Amino acid sequence: MFVLFFFMSLSLLSQNKEDDASAFKRKGIFRTTLTFATGYMPANNLNNLYLTGNIEYYTDSRISLRGDGMYFFNSMNQDKTLKMNHSIYSGAAYHFGQGQFDPFVGLQTGLAYTQCGIIQQGMSERSKSFSPLISPLAGFNYYAHKWFHLFINIRYSYGRLLSNEAILPLNEWNVSFGLGFNVGGRK
Repeated sequence: MFVLFFFMSLSLLSQNKEDDASAFKRKGIFRTTLTFATGYMPANNLNNLYLTGNIEYYTDSRISLRGDGMYFFNSMNQDKTLKMNHSIYSGAAYHFGQGQFDPFVGLQTGLAYTQCGIIQQGMSERSKSFSPLISPLAGFNYYAHKWFHLFINIRYSYGRLLSNEAILPLNEWNVSFGLGFNVGGRK
């Protein structure tokens, strides 16, 4: 009798979890995040620190439109090759998961606002410049509740600093994770 009751309880619990997962609808979710990100520029051997955030809207359960911004704080190395490296991105993502677990891949184009930190002899300050970027990204979201989610993002940015004084690669790996907020989803 006890064994029968135990298996019936497990069956009901798993059915409720499946109902909860299928009840979570991504279409129409508007979500946002704000967190810190670390970056590594292999060509320049720089480790950077950013404040990063994004806004994303799910047009359906598989496709979302996404905009990201990254505010450059500083390089964590002694080498101050970059004084500024702020960037913005816009693009789309494709989502693979169902229910609350949401792995994704995406592609965004962007623009970096950059300034070199090393001043050459005879110059008072390096000029600031805008440089185009392209960035594939991947990660996952876990919608723990209808109002918030946990996330991990991995991004690779490809670009080149275009200024009169220097041409530097802006290729960089970025990682961010944290807690995000969303509106909509459960019906």
